[in-house]
Amino acid sequence: MSANILSDYNEFLRAKIKLAPRKGFDVPLEQINPGLKPHTRDIVRWALQGGQRAIFASFGLHKTSTNLEVMRQIGIHRPCLRLIVLPLGVRQEFSREVAKRFTGDCAVDLKFIRSNDEIEGIDTVYMTNYESVREGKIDVTRFGAASLDEASVLRSYGSKTYQEFLPLFDQVEFRFVFTATPSPNRVKELIHYAGFLGVVDT
Repeated sequence: MSANILSDYNEFLRAKIKLAPRKGFDVPLEQINPGLKPHTRDIVRWALQGGQRAIFASFGLHKTSTNLEVMRQIGIHRPCLRLIVLPLGVRQEFSREVAKRFTGDCAVDLKFIRSNDEIEGIDTVYMTNYESVREGKIDVTRFGAASLDEASVLRSYGSKTYQEFLPLFDQVEFRFVFTATPSPNRVKELIHYAGFLGVVDT
C-alpha cells in the first residue's frame, strides 16, 4: 500500500514540473561556423533550439563568438533585425572576434548604433549600449532577436535597467542572455534572467 502511495505521489510531483518550451529551430552542426570551438558550436545549437536561452559561461569560454554565431544563424534561418545590447567598452571585443572567426561564408556585418535612425536593414547584426535602450533611443520592438551581453545588469531587482528591460523585450521572439556563471546561491539573479527570457513570471 505504501509503495502505491509513494508512486502516486511521485507522479503527482512529476506532473508539476514545467520545462521551458522550445521556441527555436534546429540547425545541423555542419552548418555552424567551423572556426568555433566544439563546445561553442554545441552551445549555439542548444541556444537556437530553445529560442530563449541563457548562456552562463566563465571568462575565456567564448561567449562573444557564441553570441555572434547565434545571431548569424537567426539571420540565415529567420531573417529579422538582430540586436546585441552590451556595455560600451565591450564593442571592440565583438569587432575583433568578427575579424578573427567570422570570415568567408561565415562573415558577419556588424554595426554599432545609438539610435533608430542608424538601422539600415536586416543583413546587419546591430550592437548598442544599455543606456541607448534604457533612454528609448533604440526601439527594441523592431527587432526579432536580441541578446544581452554581460547581462549581470539585470541582477538588481529595483534598478531602472531591470524594471524597464523586462517589458521592453516582451515582444522580441528570440531572446538570449550571455553572462558569467551566476552564483548558485543567488536565486533572485536566476529568476531575473528567466523573467527576461520569458521562462518564468518574476
